[in-house]
Amino acid sequence: MDPLEPIGHPQASRRQMRALAHPLRMRILELLAQSPSTATRLAREIGESTGSTSYHLRALARAGLIEEDADRGSKRERWWRRSPPTFLQVPTGAEDPEGRALETQMWGDMVDRDDEALARFFEHLPELETDWRRAATIANWNAWLTPDEAIGLAERIAEVVVQHRDEAARKRPSAARVFVSFRALPWIE
Repeated sequence: MDPLEPIGHPQASRRQMRALAHPLRMRILELLAQSPSTATRLAREIGESTGSTSYHLRALARAGLIEEDADRGSKRERWWRRSPPTFLQVPTGAEDPEGRALETQMWGDMVDRDDEALARFFEHLPELETDWRRAATIANWNAWLTPDEAIGLAERIAEVVVQHRDEAARKRPSAARVFVSFRALPWIE
């Protein structure tokens, strides 16, 4: 397998990466992945003005990351939803300066979002139900892998996670949204 090939998911295009090179747009996209919404509702959720939120929604729509939800909308209120596919992989291996800069920024933004999710988890850990405190897992391992083996490992993990992303999984009585983060990086001393 080509190490630059996406792991079971399409890679974000340059246009999509440029659109996502703004933390507010990443947050909006994350919220729309949970459920459709309007500019007004999103503005309230993220603490921005409706005008600012509308501007960022249009930028995400131009990049093909979101689309208008015509079934919910009206002339007065536009609803937006995440466009398929709902998961895009950050491409790696760009040879040009702009591509490398976009990759670096997107990876950095993803790490920042992971860190924020972990901080929220630790802040609310005492309040979690016992079952969820027991289910929460943070683990670190070291392994000796080739690039192809690292790709294979990531593919297998992605396959397992994807099985739990559909609507049927969401509607189970005891199901809750779970943050799953995976990193397989070469160890640098």
